Amino acid sequence: MTTPSRSAKRQQLCSIENANRVATQIADLSDNDTAVVRTGNPLQPFRVVFAKSAKPDRIVSRVVTATDD
Repeated sequence: MTTPSRSAKRQQLCSIENANRVATQIADLSDNDTAVVRTGNPLQPFRVVFAKSAKPDRIVSRVVTATDD
């Protein structure tokens, strides 16, 4: 199976950098830890999920929220 070619915009949207940016935004808005997981899908190689639902073997990075106690 050949990997589909991507436009520059899709390349940017599918990047790990973008996934980390989105994970940080979601963590900040929700006050929940998030994780970037790999999907195995070349059109969406990364997905942002809440860390508690992430499968450990798929986690690429995590955003941990801090609490001021």
